[in-house]
Amino acid sequence: MKIKVRLFGRYRDITGKKELELVVNGDTIWHVVDAFVKQHPAIEKDKKFIMVSKNNTYTTFDEKIAEGDTVTISPPVVSGG
Repeated sequence: MKIKVRLFGRYRDITGKKELELVVNGDTIWHVVDAFVKQHPAIEKDKKFIMVSKNNTYTTFDEKIAEGDTVTISPPVVSGG
């Protein structure tokens, strides 16, 4: 299925795009993140910590997706001390 993906932070810098379309073989946000990381291996180390939302609502990796959904992928939030 095709999913629209909006990108923020350094993920925009890495891809050079604000959004893209991914073909996903699966039905969860995890499948979207996995497909994105496979296309951009530099992001592999962030994989488990990526911030995600579906249709403008923050969610978890096991949230179900459907054709036409928009998934937002943001880098992990890091707090300094």
